[in-house]
Amino acid sequence: MNTSLKVEGLTVEFAGVDGDVTVVENVSFSIKPGEILGLVGESGCGKSVTSLSIIGLLPDAGRVSSGAIRFEGHDLLKLSGEEMRKLRGNRISMVFQEPLASLNPLFTVGEQIREVIALHKGGSSESVRRKGIDLLEKVGIPMPEKVYGSYPHSLSGGMRQRVMIAIALACRPGLVIADEPTTALDVTIQAQILELMRTLVRESGASILFITHDLGVIAEMADRVAVMYAGQIVEEGDVYSLFERPLHPYTQGLLKSTVRIHDVSDELDSIPGTVPTPKEMPGGRCRFADRCSSASGRCFQEEPSLVVVGDRSVRCLNISQGEETV
Repeated sequence: MNTSLKVEGLTVEFAGVDGDVTVVENVSFSIKPGEILGLVGESGCGKSVTSLSIIGLLPDAGRVSSGAIRFEGHDLLKLSGEEMRKLRGNRISMVFQEPLASLNPLFTVGEQIREVIALHKGGSSESVRRKGIDLLEKVGIPMPEKVYGSYPHSLSGGMRQRVMIAIALACRPGLVIADEPTTALDVTIQAQILELMRTLVRESGASILFITHDLGVIAEMADRVAVMYAGQIVEEGDVYSLFERPLHPYTQGLLKSTVRIHDVSDELDSIPGTVPTPKEMPGGRCRFADRCSSASGRCFQEEPSLVVVGDRSVRCLNISQGEETV
């Protein structure tokens, strides 16, 4: 089966005063061309670090200590800085959570679109300008010629995010990484942006790694879902079966803690405790055991591996024994 992106055994460490700290450990997943993979989990579980590892934008303190990231025949971890720059913004693009922090306030929207197109595709000044305006029109921006000459601060949050999507799609990438791209937007604009991304990216045949903590967004956007907890993938499967019958206790807890419009009960379920920090990560046992109502003595003594159960991959000792947690 063709894959656009394949991440194998990715482990990321950050240098600290007391030594290196592992924040992502042995993470593996793949995305097929035209597929949307949702990467979900609480804040601090390693989702964004995973995405920054793929695109080669880890901060100076971070490093990939082991694993491979393969994209269109390249192992991205073996590319030079120059080779990675040729891919970034061209074959791999990223849409960040807060566009105002990602767009340069000193340059117009047009200048920032033009820079990407000119760097990777070239062309005359007028053809690049025309392509930039066409992109803005394609992402649903009214009066695209006016916006092309505008500065980011003069646009609304929804418009700025549309500009970011236009920049991300400017060179027809094979992979778009979207890291919480709608979190800062109101519900109406969020729905429009999600529909826009789904339509535009699928028209181009690109893949999306969609990172969020919002399961409602994942239900609407994703074909498959990978659930992350404490730096590890704990469950992966297609979106329909995972939402219909979650196997890992953490996935079950996430779904139970989601507000449902037809639920008339006064209480909302929650997962007790918090995600352990990288420095507090328990070793040699299940990382979720302290928060799991189904944990047994074995869960505090053995570290579960990711095992295949039917159409799913699950990291749970009870599941690996042929039992389903409830």
